[in-house]
Amino acid sequence: MSRYLEEAADLLRNARDELEETAKVYRGDYERRRIAIAREFATLAAIDKGLLPAEMVQDVLRAVTGRTGGA
Repeated sequence: MSRYLEEAADLLRNARDELEETAKVYRGDYERRRIAIAREFATLAAIDKGLLPAEMVQDVLRAVTGRTGGA
């Protein structure tokens, strides 16, 4: 894994740990945030394997075609 991916993973780990500590204290609904962090880990894993995540493919296609989104 590149240095940049490892740094991003470290930041995600820190965010995950802080989220878990906050969840223990406040007992709020943190499922949406947990899923977002898991999704970011999956993105890093895809990049590490040389794959372009779907969101990035959409961004590239929009840039190439000049579209701003929508149907």
